[in-house]
Amino acid sequence: MKKHIFKRKIYSKMLEWKRDRNGATALLIKGARRVGKSTVAAEFAKKEYRSF
Repeated sequence: MKKHIFKRKIYSKMLEWKRDRNGATALLIKGARRVGKSTVAAEFAKKEYRSF
């Protein structure tokens, strides 16, 4: 069974951060509880980096 991941607005900002900063700074994701911060961070890492 495939888990459905909703597209989040933050994902495009994370891509921009990766392109612009190139690992020079850390990324902090802030938000309310249980809104998917960890899920979007894990999905970003899986798709955008070879090692996760």
